[in-house]
Amino acid sequence: MEHAPYTVCKTCTIRTKSFCGALPVRSLDSLANTRRLVRFERRQTIVCEGATAVSLFNIVSGVVKLYRSLPDGRTQIVGIRLPGEFFAIADGEKYTATAEALTSVVVCRFSRSRLKQLMQQFPQIQARLLEMSYRHLAAAQDQIFLLGRKTAREKVASFLMRYSGKFDPERMDKYRRVPMTRTEIADFLGLTTETVSRVLTSFAREKLVAIDLSHSVRLLNIDLLRKIAGN
Repeated sequence: MEHAPYTVCKTCTIRTKSFCGALPVRSLDSLANTRRLVRFERRQTIVCEGATAVSLFNIVSGVVKLYRSLPDGRTQIVGIRLPGEFFAIADGEKYTATAEALTSVVVCRFSRSRLKQLMQQFPQIQARLLEMSYRHLAAAQDQIFLLGRKTAREKVASFLMRYSGKFDPERMDKYRRVPMTRTEIADFLGLTTETVSRVLTSFAREKLVAIDLSHSVRLLNIDLLRKIAGN
């Protein structure tokens, strides 16, 4: 569902983290006229793998997971996107992954055609998008290494460290909860749900994390988790 913009671009809290920050303030009107602000509820699908790619999305608030599927229904989470990051890059004319809101999400949606015009007008946007794409590529390489060489304990510890490290330290308490089910964490790490549950229970017993009745995970011993992760 679409909503009228509730804020102007120059007061956006994530602008400096995103490709929008490449534009000088005096040029933000061009950006504001190009995007539509859209809200998605938790677990709502934003785009589908294989669908015609018509938009690029920039996250204002919330968390989005990207996953790919096999014909038999098996899935693999291939990425997590947080405020300030973009998603729905297309391979030619099709989306390469399904995007789903893990929490309630607000995004700026840009049509590919209008964004292309904006990049021609402001080449610095293309440069910033390329820089951010390199970061996503580096994260994908880290994920390949994690899937291929780390033990279950190392994988779960790496996931917890990577996820918590995505947020600003002063906002850490607000985002202690990992908004992913055990099955989703397992899909992301190439493990079974039972293995993820067993490792988290072990971490809780060792006082590395605390797990409450809603399955929220709070990090208690970051230094030891980092050591287990091999960071």
